[in-house]
Amino acid sequence: MTNTTQRPPDLLKQQPMLVALVAFIIGLVIGLVVLGWGLWPVEWTNGGFSDLNDADQQEFVRLVASDYALRPDSDRAADLIGRLGPEAPKVISDTLGAALGEDAIRVAQLRAVLESTGALGPGGTDPDAAQASLLDTLRTPLLLCSGLVILLLAAVGVWYASNTGLLKRFSTPRQVAAGGRGAPAQPTKASMGTGPSGPSPTGSQPVVQFMTTYVLGDDLYDDSFSIDAQDGSFLGECGMGISETIGVGDPKKVMAFEVWLFDKNDIRTVTKVLMSEHAFRDEALKSRLSAKGEPALVQQGDVVQMETASLVVTARVVDMAYGGGALPTNSFFERLTIELAAYSKSHAPAAA
Repeated sequence: MTNTTQRPPDLLKQQPMLVALVAFIIGLVIGLVVLGWGLWPVEWTNGGFSDLNDADQQEFVRLVASDYALRPDSDRAADLIGRLGPEAPKVISDTLGAALGEDAIRVAQLRAVLESTGALGPGGTDPDAAQASLLDTLRTPLLLCSGLVILLLAAVGVWYASNTGLLKRFSTPRQVAAGGRGAPAQPTKASMGTGPSGPSPTGSQPVVQFMTTYVLGDDLYDDSFSIDAQDGSFLGECGMGISETIGVGDPKKVMAFEVWLFDKNDIRTVTKVLMSEHAFRDEALKSRLSAKGEPALVQQGDVVQMETASLVVTARVVDMAYGGGALPTNSFFERLTIELAAYSKSHAPAAA
């Protein structure tokens, strides 16, 4: 029975930009909200009088009024009040409305002096404080607008890439000659195939063919290929990677591979496990690997077929050789070359 479990890496392979956008949003939330506002909030230092709350600003006005009553120096009073920024006239008015008795008289006297000297008129306040206050006022709206613009551009980019197939074309087959029997084992792995792969499962020619080669020492082997129609439209992906190893030490001794097929018109990712003779004969190991996909014994010339809603992919064993040594006989591969041929069901000839 064909295993149709979704492979965890598929989303990253098929939609890298979408994954990057989600990671960016998560990072923004963690960095701004959790870290910036929660764990390590901003601590203000060297703030000005314009940064005080309303009650403290009014207290400051009362202190300046008391100081002026003791030492009538209009320039000194204007300089101190100017530190409140462009909101100084309003702060004085609010202070006068809340003041009583002597405080009210002193604040009223201070306002009259400042108005008569023009200190509360245009240009009568500290220009640096006015500029800082304007920047403080616009900071939050500017940050919000910038964030929205970034998210909008990212969404447009994802939409454009999705509709043009760009998200699916990040995996370009690497052009490397596949060695035959007796060739030296090199850590290389992919080349395009053009020859026939046996009888067509759909009665039509394959849409595209690939050749992928594993050789002993390629511990990071993981090939994937984009399946595109003749008009360039994205149909799906297929590929092969390491599934299970045997023994210890380097290089890894691979005794099973996963060959898989993703169809954009199907919610499934079909996976089959290509196993060495030793792994296939070990019932316990075979049963465990069956959770990843339907097991199949690798034999020269054999063909494994995977089918989804609109695609059929055949995997033909073109060349293989087992490694030797202290490990069990025919337990791991020295090299393995597989030809992947993708067929589209929509292009199959109609039944007579």
